[in-house]
Amino acid sequence: MRYFRIYADKKNLQPRFPGWYSLMRPGIWRHGQIYEALEARTYLKVELEEEMELMDIISSPCFMVSKEFANLIRLYRPGIRFKQIALLDERGRKTVPYLVPNLPEIECLDEGSVLSRDRSMIEKGILCGSKLKEEPLFLLKGTEGNHVMASLAFVESAYRREVRGMGIEEFMVR
Repeated sequence: MRYFRIYADKKNLQPRFPGWYSLMRPGIWRHGQIYEALEARTYLKVELEEEMELMDIISSPCFMVSKEFANLIRLYRPGIRFKQIALLDERGRKTVPYLVPNLPEIECLDEGSVLSRDRSMIEKGILCGSKLKEEPLFLLKGTEGNHVMASLAFVESAYRREVRGMGIEEFMVR
């Protein structure tokens, strides 16, 4: 069993979200809380660099994916719910749709894992294999960040579909 943290690769520019904190109440920053606070369809102003190519994954301020990536998630998690976010770039005059998945949270970090003081960064990630139950995609519970974990099969499928902008980091499984 192999699992990876997936995230937006830092080599690619990410949009800036100047209106995000007016959209969310203070204290809401975990993915599950954000998902519940969002409307079924939300419009959000963003700032994009000129000729910026948007990737299939945006990690921050919350985990959101393109329609193509959402279709891959549906293959592995049938019945998953999504909320829509339309990113509005007024300067470039374009609107780009993204989807926020309602991923389950699983508390499966092994006590041998090493986290930063504020629990937002995972320096050494070890997962408890017995708690994973062959889950293809989930949020890591017990941390202060939005750490999305995926099985090897899911990651391989993403690469076969040429998902743009996805970075991965392998975690040990005990």
